[in-house]
Amino acid sequence: MKKNNPITPSPNRTILIAGMGTSPAVLPETVWALAHQEQPVVPDEVVVITTKSGKEALYKAIMSETPSVWERLKATLRKEKFAIDGKLVFGETSIRVMPNESGNEIVDLRTGADNLRAADFMLGELRKYTESPDTTILCSIAGGRKTMSALLFSCMTLLGREQDKVYHVLIPPEYECGMEPPFYFPQKGVTHRLLSRGNPTSDKVSSAKVAIELFEVPFVRMRGWYQEKFKAMPPSYQTLIAKVQTVAPPAVTYPEIEIDAWNGWAKINGNVVPMSKTCFAALLLLANGCPVKELHAKLLALHSVQGVADCDWLATFQEGERFNEHSLVDAVYKTMSELRKKLQNAGFVNADALVPKRGCPLIFPHSNIKWHHREKLADICGYLFSSITS
Repeated sequence: MKKNNPITPSPNRTILIAGMGTSPAVLPETVWALAHQEQPVVPDEVVVITTKSGKEALYKAIMSETPSVWERLKATLRKEKFAIDGKLVFGETSIRVMPNESGNEIVDLRTGADNLRAADFMLGELRKYTESPDTTILCSIAGGRKTMSALLFSCMTLLGREQDKVYHVLIPPEYECGMEPPFYFPQKGVTHRLLSRGNPTSDKVSSAKVAIELFEVPFVRMRGWYQEKFKAMPPSYQTLIAKVQTVAPPAVTYPEIEIDAWNGWAKINGNVVPMSKTCFAALLLLANGCPVKELHAKLLALHSVQGVADCDWLATFQEGERFNEHSLVDAVYKTMSELRKKLQNAGFVNADALVPKRGCPLIFPHSNIKWHHREKLADICGYLFSSITS
């Protein structure tokens, strides 16, 4: 890490929000690492989300001594010429303890219900700061139980904006068993004795030589997908997740589909799908991107197109009675329902992505469709398939 690089002024108020368990050292480690990265940042305010036992450990380790670890950290940064006046605001009200089922401070996260309440609490705390365009959130997921870190990260994917970042802080593995006195950040003139199973060893290390690595965790910011679609932000973590799923594409692995436009067959992952010629006609149009609202008109037009004697499946389709000048729009939905079942029986579980139900969009990725003889069919009725290319 490079030292003493100038801090780039920001028009936003920078808030460090840290999840924490009973290892409070991650807080000063993170603050120190933020200040000593290539583009230094000193937060204006620090907020900790923790449990009752985490709060007690934090008070004892970081705030109880005179001078406290927090005061020593600020003094070290000031000595290194960082402009910290008015920054690193942190005190008793900065520690937010998650509630238990009775609304009291929870001692630890032990059950699924505990973790869901924790998720709601973290979402609410993050929302207080992300609703303002004049803030930048730096979120540390280094502390707390793994489920707490995972849920805090998930909350950031739901609420995070372009300016917000997620971090994890690391120290070399040889120091993870602990040191005496405890290590909080590199300090000149301090020597630590390494611990083994909680007991001091003869190995010593200079505090100033302990390297802290700050890792910025890339994450997908989903807020832009849904914020204009919701009149109000859902109140709970689970509700927000469910709402986002209604506007986001389904996270599925789609099969590869092969369609022979001339010979009239379709395969799902290499297996031929038995279907009527009427279903195949609908599949052909949908796979070429035909909107559902235009499907009835195009099927009628396909039923009457001339010069199809050499295309066996199309000639057979025209002999059928479902689509003629007297057919109703309901015939389209009946055909689509039949086609959907055929594809599902062939292993295409999410067939409604390609053959959508009423009112739903067609979302199947057309890159997953391998075509045969499209240009040959286009010679006869290309005007019906404007998206057909050779």
